[in-house]
Amino acid sequence: MKGKVIASVKNFSEVSKVLRVVDGVEFRIDLFRKLPEPKRVRIEKISIVTIRKPEDGGKFIGREEERMKLLENYSKFCDYVDLEYYLADEVFEKMSCKVIESYHNFNETPDYDFLKGIVENRRGDIVKIATVGKSKKDVERIVKLLCDYENVVAFLMGEEFSFTRVFSLFLGSPFIYCGVGEGVAPGQYDVFKAVKILKELGYR
Repeated sequence: MKGKVIASVKNFSEVSKVLRVVDGVEFRIDLFRKLPEPKRVRIEKISIVTIRKPEDGGKFIGREEERMKLLENYSKFCDYVDLEYYLADEVFEKMSCKVIESYHNFNETPDYDFLKGIVENRRGDIVKIATVGKSKKDVERIVKLLCDYENVVAFLMGEEFSFTRVFSLFLGSPFIYCGVGEGVAPGQYDVFKAVKILKELGYR
C-alpha cells in the first residue's frame, strides 16, 4: 500500500486549500489561533490531531492535564491522534481512535538501538521518528528502521535532509508530512511541491 500525503495545517482556510490534493490532514491544534470545535476535525479524508508542546516543537503552553483532555475529546472525531512516546500507557488507552506514537529530537539522531527500542516497545498503531540529520550515518539509521519495521514514519529534519521525507515513502512509510506554504517543521516540503515531486518520480 502506498504511503499517504498529509498536510499539516494551522487553520481551516489551509484545509480548504489543500484538501483536493492530499490524502489527509494533520490538524496542528497548538498552532491554531482558537481551539476548533472537536467535530470540525472530522473530514472526508484521513484526519490526524496533534497538540505539541514547545519542548517537542509546538506552541501549546497550557497544563498537561488540559492537553490530554483535549486530545481525548478530539480523538472521538478523527482517525489518529499524535501522542509523544514518553507518555504513560493509560494516556494511550483513553483515546477513541488510532494513535501515532511520536519521537522528536531537535539536536541529533540517536543510535539505532535507541530508535529500535522505541519502535519495538510501541503502544501506537504507527510510530513516527523525526530527528535532526547531520551525516550519512543518520540517513543509514533511518533507512534501516524503515527497512526493518512496518508502520514506521521515519525521516530526518533539516533542509539538507529533506529528501529523506520523500524516499521514506518508497521504503514503506505510511505518511509523508507536508506544509502549506511555509512548513511547520525544519525541511518540510510544501504540499504542492511534494505532490509534484512524487508524480515526477512515478509514485502518484
